[in-house]
Amino acid sequence: MFAEQMDAVYLVPTREGGVYEYRQAKKPAAEGGQVLVRVHAAGINRGEILMVKGFRSDNPRFKPVPSGIEFAGEIVEVGADATGWHVGERVMGRGMGSYADFALAGAMTLMRIPDALSYAQAAAIPNVFITAHDALVSNAQVQRGDTVLVTAASSGIGTAAIQLAKYFGARKVFASTRDANKIPALKEVGADVVIDTSQPGFTQIVEKETQGDGVDIIIDSVGGPMFADNLEMLAIKGRVVSVGRNAGEVGEINLDEVANKRAQIIGVTFRTRTPQEAWRCFEVFVEDCMDGFAEGLLKPVVDKTFGFEALHDAHAYMMGNNQVGKIVLVRE
Repeated sequence: MFAEQMDAVYLVPTREGGVYEYRQAKKPAAEGGQVLVRVHAAGINRGEILMVKGFRSDNPRFKPVPSGIEFAGEIVEVGADATGWHVGERVMGRGMGSYADFALAGAMTLMRIPDALSYAQAAAIPNVFITAHDALVSNAQVQRGDTVLVTAASSGIGTAAIQLAKYFGARKVFASTRDANKIPALKEVGADVVIDTSQPGFTQIVEKETQGDGVDIIIDSVGGPMFADNLEMLAIKGRVVSVGRNAGEVGEINLDEVANKRAQIIGVTFRTRTPQEAWRCFEVFVEDCMDGFAEGLLKPVVDKTFGFEALHDAHAYMMGNNQVGKIVLVRE
C-alpha cells in the first residue's frame, strides 16, 4: 500500500545556488508530542531568499530541505503525548516545512488563533512577532516611557516592533524607511515619527524630537551601514538590538562613543538557541501578548497574499521592497 502523499516546496541545491521546487512528499504522521496541521496559510520571510545564493550543490552538506517556517491551519492529528490539543482546533506556529499541505509541529510551539483573526492574519504572527518581542521585551527590556526607534520599519518585524513598543508603553516610537511613500502606512501602524533615511541629516530629526537625548532602544534590521547612525541617535545607557543585517554584516563602530554612552549592543537569533530556549520565547510571548490580539490592540499587518502555487511570485514581490508588513501564502 502506498503512503499518502502531499504537495510540498523544497529548497534544492544547484551549481548556481538553491532553487525552490514543488514536489510530492510523504504526508507525515503525528507522534509523541507532535501535532499534524492542515496548512491554510504560511508566512514568507526574507531569510529564505537570502540563503539561496550559498545553497550550492558543490557543498556536500546541502541536501533538498522542506521550506517555510511559519504556518496557520487546523489540527488534523494529535500525537499521544500532545496533551491539551484537539483535532479541529485553529492554530499557528513555527515549524520547518510549512510550505506544504500539512506541517508537523511540536505541541509546545503552537498557539491558538484568536477568533477574530483569519488564517492569513495568523500566519503573519509567529515569526515576526515572537522575534520582535524577544528583541524589544526580553533583551532590550523596554519600559513604560522609553523612546524606541525601529529600523527597516516596513518589514514584518518592523511593523510588529512598532506595535509592541506602543503596547508596552513606549512614550514615542520612531520608524525608519528609505521609501517616503511608506510614511503614511507606518504612521497608521503606530509610529509617531517616521524618518526617511535616504535623505541627509535624518539623525538630526531624532535629536530634535528627543530634545537632544536620543532614543533609549533601537531595534535594528538594517545592519552594516546603519550602525554608526544608530550609535549617534542612541541615548546614554541606550540599547541597540541587532535583529537583522539586510544591508550588510559589517559596520563601523566608534568605541569611544559606545563607552561614553554606556551603550549596550545586543545580538539576537534563534539559530543558536536550544529547543528549550526557543520554547521559552514562545511561552513568554503568549503570556505577554495573546490578550492583545484577542482585544484588537495588536494586529498582524498583511500587505499581500499569494496562492500556494505562486511562491516564486511572492519572493519577487518581496525583493521589490514595496510591502509594508507581511506577505502570506494562502489556500485558494
